[in-house]
Amino acid sequence: MRKTKRHIRKRNRFSIVFPILTIIGIGVVVVLSSFYEKSWTYNWNGIRQQIKDSVKVAEYGGISSGFVGIAAKRPKQFDRRLWIMKNATETELLKLTEYPNGTIKTIAYEGLIRKPEFKNKTDLILKAISDTEHPIEFQSGCVGTNMNISEYLVDFVLYIDDKSPPPPFGFENKFGLSESERNKILFEYRKIPSLWK
Repeated sequence: MRKTKRHIRKRNRFSIVFPILTIIGIGVVVVLSSFYEKSWTYNWNGIRQQIKDSVKVAEYGGISSGFVGIAAKRPKQFDRRLWIMKNATETELLKLTEYPNGTIKTIAYEGLIRKPEFKNKTDLILKAISDTEHPIEFQSGCVGTNMNISEYLVDFVLYIDDKSPPPPFGFENKFGLSESERNKILFEYRKIPSLWK
């Protein structure tokens, strides 16, 4: 009899503790998954520490045109973006096009487009056009808007769409794209729904 009562007590304790531990475990999983960011598991191999540090700071700053707003000073994010594009190697920029954040992807795409020695620009731009998972926040002066990576690249870097804002004074097509390449880019670009126009 005593043996049976002892087993019953142990079984009763387990039947009380198991549901409590299950609820706690599910709660931990839900909390962690709701705050999880893909950048936590990004593979940084091949990217120097200075570039990594700048990327981590630039990640949440959006893309700035550099125009001055009410604050009467140029945003630091503009200079940070230029620094990354200038100092990152072609290999690092190619790797950063896979980073799970729209701002960093945009900086990487723009940096590669602006590098005269990078040859495969048309395919790179077509890849950027199909990359619609991560929109960006673009700020010009006091005005900010959300847009796709491709909208920024086509309208504010390449200036090849007839609906783009006017290019800066003296702008020339320095990116080495032929007329047929520009038409191919625009054909694919116009298939994607706009976020800002």
